[in-house]
Parts: sequence; C-alpha cells; structure tokens
Amino acid sequence: MMIGWNRGDGALNLHQLKIFHTVAKLGSFSRAAEELSISQPSVSIQVADLERSLGVELFEQIGKRICLTEAGRILDEYARRILALVEEASEAIEELKDLQRGRLAVGASTTPGIYLVPRALGEFRKRYPQIDVRLEIGHTSRVQQLLLANDLDLGVVAAQPSSRDLVSEPLLDDEIVAIVPPNHRLAGQGTVRVEDLLQDTVLLRERGSDTRQVVEEALRQSAIHLPRVLEMGSPEAIKQSAACGLGIGLLSKYAVRLEVSSGSLVAIPIPDLPLRRTFYLARHRDKRLSRAAQAFVELLKTLHLQEVVAGAPAAQ
Repeated sequence: MMIGWNRGDGALNLHQLKIFHTVAKLGSFSRAAEELSISQPSVSIQVADLERSLGVELFEQIGKRICLTEAGRILDEYARRILALVEEASEAIEELKDLQRGRLAVGASTTPGIYLVPRALGEFRKRYPQIDVRLEIGHTSRVQQLLLANDLDLGVVAAQPSSRDLVSEPLLDDEIVAIVPPNHRLAGQGTVRVEDLLQDTVLLRERGSDTRQVVEEALRQSAIHLPRVLEMGSPEAIKQSAACGLGIGLLSKYAVRLEVSSGSLVAIPIPDLPLRRTFYLARHRDKRLSRAAQAFVELLKTLHLQEVVAGAPAAQ
C-alpha cells in the first residue's frame, strides 16, 4: 500500500513507515528486527530506502546510541498517527464480525480498578469471550497518560481529567469512610468526628494516590492537621492494619464492602469532613470507540446504576 508524497521522488510505504517507527520507538535496529520478526539487514535496508525516498537522514549515531534527527522526529510523529489510523481502520472492519474478534483496553485508578471495574470486565468476558481484554490499574495521572498515548480505549478515574484532549462523564459517586474493627471504641457510633481522628492514629494511602488527595484537600479546607499518620501502599494494607487495631483507616466505601458484609470491619461516615468524590468515565477526545468499547460502556453504566439503586455497602 502506497501513500502519495508531495515532495521528493518517492512515496511513503506503510511497511517502511512501520519499520522506521519501530526503530524510533525502541532506539535499536536489532530490537526492531526482533519485534517485527525480520532480519536486521532488512530493517537497515528499508530505513535506508525510506531516507533516499525522502531525501533526508532520519537517524544519527550519538556514541553508541541511535537517535532521531530533526527530520526523523517530525516523521515519527506523523508515522505514529498514520499507523494508529491504519490500525483503527482495520479494527473498524473487524467489528463487522459482530464482536467475534477485537481488543478492549481499560484503565482505572486504584479504587475503581480493584473494586468496581473487574466485575464489569468479568461480565463482559462472559458475553463476548472472543474479545481480548486488558486492565491497567494506576493513579488517575497514569491512566490519563495512557489515554493520551492511545494505549487505552477507556479510563475510569477518580477525578476529572486535566487535559483538554480527554473528555469525561460522571459514572458513580463515592464516599471515603472511617474503618475500624468491631471491638473498636468507635464501632458503635453512628458517625466519626474530627476529634476522634485527632486522638488516634489515622491510616492513609500513600502520597500521590487519588484517595489521599481527597483526604488532604478536605483536611486543608478545614484547617486540620492529623498528628499521627501511618502511610500504606494499598487499600488492602489499610484494611488489614485497621482490623489489627493499628488505627482508623480512611478508604472508599466500595473498598470495604466485603469486610463490612462479613462483619470483620465497621465503616463509619465522617460528616465533619467533605470526603466525597465522583468516578469518571474518560476517553481521548479523538478516539473512535470500537463496538467492543461501546458494549463495555453500556454494561459498565448498567452495573453501576445497579450500585446506585442497591446502595453501596452501608456505613455501620
């Protein structure tokens, strides 16, 4: 397949463009050859032919490193976009097979990624077992990066995206609650006061996490400083530590539904602090959602509507 080129004596060849982009991405002719399952001499020949066709050098040797020239950087930006469009066109054709083939890549921040999205993905796999599914879990900033790089179809994040290239819609409301074991002095109370937090050790997610940001913003607005804090790297670590009596944990109500149902933990709201947030469904503004992605969005909204109707695990 050839694409016309207005300057030079040649034309852009998609095969050469893919080889060039792979070399640029990996920074190595040999690694590009390995990824593309062709010989290294073939890679070198195709890149050289492309350079002759365009009348410019695309790579230069800096010590032992292969680097893009200015012309190479410009071409690589266009190559990424062209190859993405070609892949999108192929996927659009495959969709005619009624979801019998395809891929779905979903990203999610930690809380929805662990406690909400897997349920939807599990149901999706039951309905469409031929679709390859991938889930990436990370902080909202990381999910946004992957959406901007076109590495994900959709993202479920704990804050509205900051980039104008991403669009979002509210999906589900959340509340961060205090969690304690059933034998804790606060377990029988209907609410937790700020004074209770000041008198005990508070178990928080690590700095940079979406849950921690919500808590810190609420504390800042209320001019409150917690004297004793233990940082934990995951929701599970906070739940285990709270169950062992190390302090009062602060987590999403969705993160503790199983423990509350089993009676191993008690979840208590903190009306003195505005610890509410919204989970958003996000995507790239220019991303054309595949039929698989559209089907997943419909399923996700249906399941989360059920969450709203049924109610989250009630704070005890």
